[in-house]
Amino acid sequence: MQKRWIRHILFWLPYLMLETYTESYWMEVQYQQGFWSSLYHAFLEEFAQILFIKIPMVYLMFYFLEKFSHQSKNWLKLILSLVAALLLFSVLGYKFLVHFVVNFIYPHLEIVGIYGFSGMINSFMDKIFIACVAISLKEYFRSQKFKQREKDLLKEKTETELNFLKSQINPHFLFNTLNNIYSLARKKSDETPDVVLKLSKLLRFVLYETKDKFITISREIEFLNDYIDLQKIRFSERLKIEFKYEIDDLETQIMPLVLIPFVENAFKHGASQSVDESYILIDLKIKENELFLSVENSFEIQNSDEPQGIGLKNIKRQLELFYTNFNFETNSEGNKFTAILSIHLNQYI
Repeated sequence: MQKRWIRHILFWLPYLMLETYTESYWMEVQYQQGFWSSLYHAFLEEFAQILFIKIPMVYLMFYFLEKFSHQSKNWLKLILSLVAALLLFSVLGYKFLVHFVVNFIYPHLEIVGIYGFSGMINSFMDKIFIACVAISLKEYFRSQKFKQREKDLLKEKTETELNFLKSQINPHFLFNTLNNIYSLARKKSDETPDVVLKLSKLLRFVLYETKDKFITISREIEFLNDYIDLQKIRFSERLKIEFKYEIDDLETQIMPLVLIPFVENAFKHGASQSVDESYILIDLKIKENELFLSVENSFEIQNSDEPQGIGLKNIKRQLELFYTNFNFETNSEGNKFTAILSIHLNQYI
């Protein structure tokens, strides 16, 4: 409300100054008045005209705009109402000029040229000018307000969908990791307690460190290493895994949990479905805010389902909602599956 009043004041004040200047200049030239005398009387005239004629006319027109244009969409009533208001206040402005301004503001001058038909035309042109300017500005700010509202709604929708997708990843990740612990527990492995502790660390990261919009790439890599260590305990010697990364700045900001679905997918659809020796190769590079990730894994069992699973579908949608410049592709050839991701990290929504 306060901003609205300020905006209205910032409209009427410059208009008053402009009208005062033009009127004082005309009076000074036409009637040979002194500069300060012309300025003083012109200010009184324009202030009275704005206060008693133009402001009531403009805000009455605003009322008609609200009532007919944006509610019932009755354009004929709107046009007739605006024209009626314009004609009414043109007549009132003319009467106000003749009976008040001339008699009380310029009693010392013999004002000519303001009476009759020409005076009415001048009054009408004066009112139509301020009406057109005021309505144009009002409609402009209204359209900007609607555009901002649409942007806010779209942003809120995007954030809601993004948060929903993140909430899907967390249970998905937990479900897969609990399966790993279950497998070790059935084998009565001595490493089960260590796996539980590592899982606790991973869950702490997921629950408490991924709420912000960004995290540093160093924390994301630390999380990946912890996850890989946990998986190594499960698969032991039958899995060969290599994780290489080249990062020019470990403080580079990245969306949380954007890399784990690629690694998790390689374990779930590669190593966990293989009875023989298998491999996972992870190559991560970041240079000047450009990320490149390649995850390659072997697999033996062909499913009718898409080999990339829900995790990669989910993260692809997150990337679409978050980053404006990225490329994501997968390739399955023989017994090798490859997922490749490239992102311009400084280009995001």
